[in-house]
Amino acid sequence: MVAKGVTTAHADLVKSRANKLVELAKAERVSDLVLSTIQTVIGVVREQGASLQTCHHYVRAIKQFTRWLARDGRVAADPLAHLRGFSAEADRRRVRRAFDDDELARLTTTAEAGPVVLNITGPDRAMSYRLAVGTGFRAGEIRSLRPESFDLAVDPPTVTIAAGYSKRRRRDVQPIRRDLAELLGSWLADKPRGEPVLRLPRKTAKMMRVDLRRARAAWIKQGRGKVERRTREKSDFLRTVDHEGQVCDFHALRHTYITRLVSSGASVKVAQELARHSTPMLTIGRYAHTRLHDLTQALDNLPGVGAPDRESEAVALRATGTFDARGDVAESGRRRPQQNPQQAACFSQLSGAKGCEATDKSRAATMDAQVVASARVSDDMRSSATACHTAPGGIRTCDPRFRKPVLYPTELRAPEGAYGNRAIPKAQGPQSSTRPRLDATEGRTTRPGRERPGAARWRDGGSSAPFRIRIEFRPSNG
Repeated sequence: MVAKGVTTAHADLVKSRANKLVELAKAERVSDLVLSTIQTVIGVVREQGASLQTCHHYVRAIKQFTRWLARDGRVAADPLAHLRGFSAEADRRRVRRAFDDDELARLTTTAEAGPVVLNITGPDRAMSYRLAVGTGFRAGEIRSLRPESFDLAVDPPTVTIAAGYSKRRRRDVQPIRRDLAELLGSWLADKPRGEPVLRLPRKTAKMMRVDLRRARAAWIKQGRGKVERRTREKSDFLRTVDHEGQVCDFHALRHTYITRLVSSGASVKVAQELARHSTPMLTIGRYAHTRLHDLTQALDNLPGVGAPDRESEAVALRATGTFDARGDVAESGRRRPQQNPQQAACFSQLSGAKGCEATDKSRAATMDAQVVASARVSDDMRSSATACHTAPGGIRTCDPRFRKPVLYPTELRAPEGAYGNRAIPKAQGPQSSTRPRLDATEGRTTRPGRERPGAARWRDGGSSAPFRIRIEFRPSNG
């Protein structure tokens, strides 16, 4: 693991977890690492008070060992390939919350003016807080930073994490804000090159609790009067653990960084890239926190559930021109409808509304003139259409019923002269007397001269004949 770039501390932690399971299983050979035995051992660890997330880490440690055995050829197959981990969401013991802006300001101010805690000075603690909330770096990643890791002269300024210290084991170049770069520039001036800029202790939560308690005590003391101080004592402001059990530790600064990203309106993809997460579900689901104030702002944008707002209703109706722009209110409490000039003229003529009648008459005369003009234009177009040899007189578009008379019975044909100078071609030849005719109503063919009952009366216009359509197929030279 160390050869792959993993830190020595992480390698020792994984080794200790795997050794504990091997010792509890009393395994002396590789063949003793049976799936059922390891499951029983993990159950013992669970009974000792470990959370599901801790048990999941033990599973990962022992599986990492057996996978190495299979890859190195020491066993034919991974004996724990089917061992499954646990879902930490079902038993989360440490739920972190995000700091608000006031809490961060008081925390950094208190730490900067505070004494040395766990061999780290106040200014260095304050800068570690600013760096964690401005980059989202973890405590181990901040410990790995050297002066060469900061490139503050470029646009935008960046901080680089080496692949061996990044959790995803690749080189990360993180952009930062310009104001944070200015603070880092003056702070890095006296830091030796090649040395860590911050020697954070292993117990960062203990270091941070000292600054949180001092900052909270100073904030309570600033209250005006006993009532306000008692109210502040009951609040969760700067508490290490609030009333809901949420914890404020050093890793909570990373939660604060991601929460700020999401609250600023950044897209899910941008927030995931800046958080350096493998999936957006981890970014949005676990690290992004919503406060009650944020939820209230979203509710304020919803429409009301009570009586309609008269003012907003008037604004909406005023946009359609149905309400007066002056907002005149009648005696009933409702706004009077806006009147256009024609309506005003009508209402001003109380005796018979002569002004409206005169307006209507002039408008009707104008419309009649437009109709006459349109009719003349239409007649001119129809008369010009008769000159076209491809269409009947008065018709501008070709109608296949007149161009293909062979497909229609005699009763539906156009009258003589409908094609202008062109006559409808006559059927010629002896074939017309022998071709069968299709009776459309019955779906059967009949021979010429043998009509079905009632067909002659229907063709002659008889009122008592049933409605029948016959289609005759005749040769045409057209």
